[in-house]
Amino acid sequence: MPLNKISVIGNACSGKTTLSRLLAEKYQLPLTHVDSIQFLPGMKLRDPQETIKILEAVANQDQWIIDGFGPLRIIEDRFRKSDLIIFIRIPLWKTYWWCAKRQVRGLFVRRPELPPGCFESTLPQTLKLIQTIWNVHFKMWPQLDRIFARDEYKDKVIYMHKVHTNIDNMQYTNVK
Repeated sequence: MPLNKISVIGNACSGKTTLSRLLAEKYQLPLTHVDSIQFLPGMKLRDPQETIKILEAVANQDQWIIDGFGPLRIIEDRFRKSDLIIFIRIPLWKTYWWCAKRQVRGLFVRRPELPPGCFESTLPQTLKLIQTIWNVHFKMWPQLDRIFARDEYKDKVIYMHKVHTNIDNMQYTNVK
């Protein structure tokens, strides 16, 4: 089965964007970063209804890679439409380590998937990111485990416990 629609999900700072870029290049698929839709210049959040409309329009296309979550009320629809769902589940300590590195790097280089004027390496943004990582790990992952336990997802969800820059040698499991 050809891969035309790929969802890449995982905690903040888990390597979703790095992996998504590699997959987009390998499979020649258009890549959409949820952060580029959810955030407006100055790290302001877009109206959730507008974000939903944009993400639904992307998910209704014939080919895509969508990197990130977005509003939870539409994510299951995206999962149903996906040919493959990659769920990056690295340990919490590693997520926080990568978060620290990203925030320090962000002092000098802005992430290109964010709109102009988004400076995320401030203390308030860092504290918000730390809380988000905690909430995703302890609140969202159990919800996703329940969703992915359904038969409809059995053959299209893979769990990655490491993110490699060589996607031909990626290691993953079909069980968490």
